[in-house]
Amino acid sequence: MLKNAIDWLSRPPSSIARTFGDRPVALMGASPGGFGTVLSQNAWLPVLRALGMRPWFGGRLLISRAHHVFNESGEMVDEAAREQLRSFLAGFTEFIQTK
Repeated sequence: MLKNAIDWLSRPPSSIARTFGDRPVALMGASPGGFGTVLSQNAWLPVLRALGMRPWFGGRLLISRAHHVFNESGEMVDEAAREQLRSFLAGFTEFIQTK
């Protein structure tokens, strides 16, 4: 869905800078496997740079084996992951506020 949204928002190409330019962005994700979206996040970085966005490199949130971290209702139940999320969001907030 994210790729489709970016495709739509980047049309026409002349609006890319206005839509995406210099916007702060951070990557996080969860996956059922052991890599915790590391490959997906690595693939998104060149796209975000090409769009002229300002990626935050101060942290990454990679949740592996998401079925152990979230319950059936989608609530985060793993306290270690919850603390990682808090730290990640605090760092990204600081990144946004310093520019």
